[in-house]
Amino acid sequence: MLEGTGSSYFGHDPSSAAERVGDSVRLTLDAYANGNSPGIELPVDQVRALVAGAQQDLRDFLSLAGTWAEQHLPAHAAEVTAALARALHLEPTQ
Repeated sequence: MLEGTGSSYFGHDPSSAAERVGDSVRLTLDAYANGNSPGIELPVDQVRALVAGAQQDLRDFLSLAGTWAEQHLPAHAAEVTAALARALHLEPTQ
């Protein structure tokens, strides 16, 4: 959706959606609220930057969780870190 047209839905109630509208992205809390739902429009570049920031935050979290696991669960640290990486759709940290 960020690279072209279309929309994305977030898969749970409320039925939040992101829709590409020209050079903007419209974020709507509840797409099925018949126009009565709060929403916001942001420039596509700003949404890309926000997504990149969130991805970096998740990578940082995974790194910190891996360090924590090494300290507190040394026998299982690799498995815990790998499981978190899979859940977050990230590459495991070294």
